Amino acid sequence: MHIVVPLRPGADLDQLRAKLEAVPHLQQRAVRWHVPRARADIVQLAREAARTAKADGGLVVAAGGDGTINAVATAAWTEGVPMGVLPMGTFNYFARDQSLSLEPQQAVQDVLTALEAGDMRPVDVGFVNQRMFLVNASLGLYPRLLDHRERASHRFGRTRLVAVLASIWSVLRGGASRRWRVSVQAEAGAALQQQEHLVSTLFVGNNTLQLEQVGIPEAQDVAGGGRLAVVLLRPPEGDASTARMVGNAILGKLGRDESVSSLACTEMVAEPASWQPQRVKVAFDGEREWMPPPIRFRVGERPLWLVAPAATARSEDPAPGDAPAVAAEPEPAPVPSAGLAPA
Repeated sequence: MHIVVPLRPGADLDQLRAKLEAVPHLQQRAVRWHVPRARADIVQLAREAARTAKADGGLVVAAGGDGTINAVATAAWTEGVPMGVLPMGTFNYFARDQSLSLEPQQAVQDVLTALEAGDMRPVDVGFVNQRMFLVNASLGLYPRLLDHRERASHRFGRTRLVAVLASIWSVLRGGASRRWRVSVQAEAGAALQQQEHLVSTLFVGNNTLQLEQVGIPEAQDVAGGGRLAVVLLRPPEGDASTARMVGNAILGKLGRDESVSSLACTEMVAEPASWQPQRVKVAFDGEREWMPPPIRFRVGERPLWLVAPAATARSEDPAPGDAPAVAAEPEPAPVPSAGLAPA
């Protein structure tokens, strides 16, 4: 097992390792810990862990929030190896959508149990240009909202309440809108339909739970597999309209708001309809990156394989196909006893 752990302010990595190594079944496996020297090294570290897991017929495991899970999932998908998840983020949308335990010791036990039983499930992934996303990707206000939320978390602590309040404050402050020309493919193989929208945010969701929480009806299309949900937020007309939109999101009625429209698709290409900037800020699974337009959102051509107990799978999940091989029996090598260090 190759466990990838991020560097995060306030995180006690030694305490985490002690908790996980107390799980008896983990002591029977060869475990290699991958910890970055710097926070920005997580993507390269995840690639190295996935390549090593592929070479030794092992499993790569993400121990962190949605950003860490994204990095490990991208590497696992690229190398064609299965992955496990130990959720330790603020919202844990991916883990909660997959009905995974949010308690680290139980989560690692569930991964080991699933591994021994050969339980793997295919998970649809999305792409924005060349970047994978499991939860969402977006343009406009949402990337700026994430910037504000990150600053608030550094100042006041990484809690769900801080994140929610910072998000609401960012939305209430408003922001610039842009007219986007979008070409949408509603079903695989269908022709692209071109539209224009003046929006403050263009949000593409791949997480049923998050979409259901705010009340987007296309959540069911995402749950059925093979489609993404697109949410278009038109610029609200005044403070009252903005406050109403925030309230509807909190109450799970965002899909009914007059400033919101939504649709489901397998692919969408977006580009500014008038002025053409050299690059735009794109958010995906909590990460941000500048990308040159046009921006293409699409469903991945093959699934990610998640090692998780079959009992927690949703009834809507697709039937398992040809899953990658992973050693189910414990390896003879002992668990390393050294402290956490870059691997």
